[in-house]
Amino acid sequence: MRKPARRSATSNTYRFFVAPTLIQGEQVDIDDPELAHQMAHVLRLQAADRVTLLDNTGWEYTVALTSLGRQRVLGHVEEQRQARGEPQLELRLYVALLKGERFEWILQKGTELGVSSFVPLVCERGVVDEAGIRGTKLERWERIIREAAEQSRRGRLPELHSPQQFKAACGEIAQAQALLLWEGQGAPGLRDTLASGANATLPRRPIALFSGPEGGWSDDEIATALMYNITQISLGPRTLRAETAPLAAAAAIFYEFGDLGSG
Repeated sequence: MRKPARRSATSNTYRFFVAPTLIQGEQVDIDDPELAHQMAHVLRLQAADRVTLLDNTGWEYTVALTSLGRQRVLGHVEEQRQARGEPQLELRLYVALLKGERFEWILQKGTELGVSSFVPLVCERGVVDEAGIRGTKLERWERIIREAAEQSRRGRLPELHSPQQFKAACGEIAQAQALLLWEGQGAPGLRDTLASGANATLPRRPIALFSGPEGGWSDDEIATALMYNITQISLGPRTLRAETAPLAAAAAIFYEFGDLGSG
């Protein structure tokens, strides 16, 4: 079930992602009973109230509601514009599966920061079995991402992939600048790597950021990363928790390229 959407701090309207097919020209016909219930009975919206709808293709719409029922909500588009909450940088986060709420924390905060896609990793020293990720859990993760995207004024929903083995994930990043967070000695700092590789300008290629499990990367995984020319980087002398490191690195990357949202 959807949680109540959060009002935008600037436009004072609720924001909802909907299927593009529900917006036909100037007419909006939301035949989603769950969303209709949320609007009419949870948020108690009424005819003439305005909401912002996002079609997940980069457009957002200011919609005046005209009718709210148990199964359907109708509205009229007053304005269509490009969504402004999307970063220019494409950051793909490959992150080891973690227990409990810690992985969900990464999905939520990563979405707020601007991550474009999440790829859960099955690692040798991980503590979560890929087979334990069922449909209901994936649905919960997708809901967390959607709610975070609505709250943070994103224009697109980050893509959530099915869990992948580490080696398989390494084989799909040929077109990206791939970075691997590592605690070993001798790894260059993230800031120096970004500055030297892109001269502090927005990179033309996506960045693929790999973050490991609580037990760290295995020797075989490090060797695999080297085989695929994935650059090892450090976040400094302190050891960060497995749920902290990817978010700290993502924030630093967006900040480096001037693509971090404001509070």
